[in-house]
Amino acid sequence: MRLVFRALDVTAAAGCAALLLGFTVIILVDVVCRYWLRIPITWAAELTVFLFQVMSLLGAGLALRRGMHFGLGVLVKRMFPAAATVMHIAIPAIVGLASAALLVLSIQMTIQSWGATYTTLPLSRALIYIAMAFSALMMIAFSIEALMQPTAAREQTDRSAT
Repeated sequence: MRLVFRALDVTAAAGCAALLLGFTVIILVDVVCRYWLRIPITWAAELTVFLFQVMSLLGAGLALRRGMHFGLGVLVKRMFPAAATVMHIAIPAIVGLASAALLVLSIQMTIQSWGATYTTLPLSRALIYIAMAFSALMMIAFSIEALMQPTAAREQTDRSAT
């Protein structure tokens, strides 16, 4: 099971890197075309915003798995061991439940916005909600992974992350 989570992590990280490269190249080409060649690319800004949003959603799942999503680790380290154990269970459970709610909402938004397209792109606006649903699934999976980890392993991971 750990191999599946690792593969998802590596795939999402590669996807984020590819998206970052993609929107960087598009912005560079847009600047060259607009200011040197005097040929504006009308769709470039909208596409780069879309790619950045998708990258951010993928990155949210990665940040969760790598423990970089928010700074509760510092607070948990200062708690009594019993309270820290409870928090090591409560935090991934709450994040998993919030991600499940995000998944439901993103599916609803995908259905609602399927027919709408971007102004300058022939793409459905629902694509961003599909990316959001994928991000929510990643966060649910990584929350389950965190819940499956023994408490001692989580504490060791917390110590090595700082």
